[in-house]
Amino acid sequence: MIFGCEFELDNRYYDNVIYEMNGFLTENNFKADGEFFVNDTKKISVKYDDATQSYQLLTATKDDEGNFGELTIINSWLFDDTQNAKDATSVGIDFVVSLRKELGIKQARATASVELPSANKSGAMTVTGFTKKMLDVFPAIKDDYKEHISIYGNFLYINFFGEYLVPQLKSLFTNGNKKQVKKLYDVFEDAYVKGDRDTVNIMIALLSATAYNDAKCAEAIENMLIDDNHFLQSYKSFSATFKSSKKLFSALVK
Repeated sequence: MIFGCEFELDNRYYDNVIYEMNGFLTENNFKADGEFFVNDTKKISVKYDDATQSYQLLTATKDDEGNFGELTIINSWLFDDTQNAKDATSVGIDFVVSLRKELGIKQARATASVELPSANKSGAMTVTGFTKKMLDVFPAIKDDYKEHISIYGNFLYINFFGEYLVPQLKSLFTNGNKKQVKKLYDVFEDAYVKGDRDTVNIMIALLSATAYNDAKCAEAIENMLIDDNHFLQSYKSFSATFKSSKKLFSALVK
């Protein structure tokens, strides 16, 4: 059974979001009821909010008298004109993860079969190669990477970095010693020189997110880059406008 909406939304990718959720909704006996999806215990609403330019996932629980309570937002994804159908698929995947948590449904995760990313043998650094380097520097998040892949089926790197890597960077710049910071800088400097556009952009965005509203981290990052003027100026320039990059800011700053 494929669920669809019976009302119009301004965002044309709504159907892509719902399509990605259909399997979960069917498995858990949700049936379309106007603009909602309802089973014996929960009511679900997925809507696009023009004011915040975001998809919102709302749920309500049925009480002992058989009435649903007020819908509350349990997840939201910034989604503006720069995003496309592939991004909408990611929204649907993440909404399913939220619904599993909301309903207390544990998903079997075959993390043992998930391979860690590898570097590009050509020498050029992609986001995949950068991720490998970050997992080498912060081995504590290797299992988080495997779990992320097992849940989502692919690598939503901006969201993964926001949830797991930014906290690691904050901890390092707050509590790390000079040797640890130098080790990180060596990776970042190599990525800045050899990385493709996506790699360099996300790396600078990560530093900006780490420094956001954190004077200690901001000072440590500038000290790290003090002898690399080009890198430092790129970081400063992006940091000044980071908050206006809504998609990145929403994903990287928690």
